[in-house]
Amino acid sequence: MEQDNSIFNPTLGEIGCSFKSVIEDHIKEYRLLNEDDVEWLLEPLDAISHSADIVLGAFRKGDRLGWLYELYFHQRDASAIYVPFGPPYEEYNEYIDVFDFELEDKPVPEAKPYNKTMLVRGLANWPTIMAVPKIWDDLIIPFTEPGLWQALLLHQAFTFMPKGWHGCYNDAKYVFSQDDLQRIITKYSSYKSIDQEKLASCRERDDIMPSVTIDGDKAVISYCTWNNWSGFCRFTVHMEKHNLSVKFGERDRETLVKYDCGIRF
Repeated sequence: MEQDNSIFNPTLGEIGCSFKSVIEDHIKEYRLLNEDDVEWLLEPLDAISHSADIVLGAFRKGDRLGWLYELYFHQRDASAIYVPFGPPYEEYNEYIDVFDFELEDKPVPEAKPYNKTMLVRGLANWPTIMAVPKIWDDLIIPFTEPGLWQALLLHQAFTFMPKGWHGCYNDAKYVFSQDDLQRIITKYSSYKSIDQEKLASCRERDDIMPSVTIDGDKAVISYCTWNNWSGFCRFTVHMEKHNLSVKFGERDRETLVKYDCGIRF
């Protein structure tokens, strides 16, 4: 029987594939390592917009145990480097390690407020992250299927982007097409620790495809991913309309096929 290579959903699947491809292309160019802005993330997300005076940026968040990328907005002419701590912690700046304070029995300092005239550089710790506003209030997101799906992809952008150490537990292979699903089935078909019958039966399920269900000012998005520490999972994310943007609610996970690679960082 000929392989069906069609996108699960002609709109949502294609958007997901384009988003993933754009990130992979820029990673190859080492753009993220140079702490460049990431407006290119929005190129395949044509339903999402923001005001012209701000720019989408990214910084690494975490500590010596692991890191991920976080998105933020700064002004186009921003030049000052955000320094979140003053005396007596000024020597730590944005490279402060929370665990060092715990080991030394010192209180963890509260980060100074951030404003959009500043750039976030270096490896930002957890108090710093709390001081930098999330991006959602600055975005204009239509409450439509494409708009909500694109918002979900942007919300999960860190799973596509480079990661360090414990951050790698967040890696995910998304199922946007029949090819994506078949690659997962083929790669893990010889693993004895996986229920092969369950994995193969995912071809027949009608809830593997990404979907968006809207009910008034509320919506539910579902999608599936493969993760080497949890297996093949279906996620359900609840969202609400919030002014011109959206607010993310609960995210539920259903494990369809269990798997754990056994690696511990």
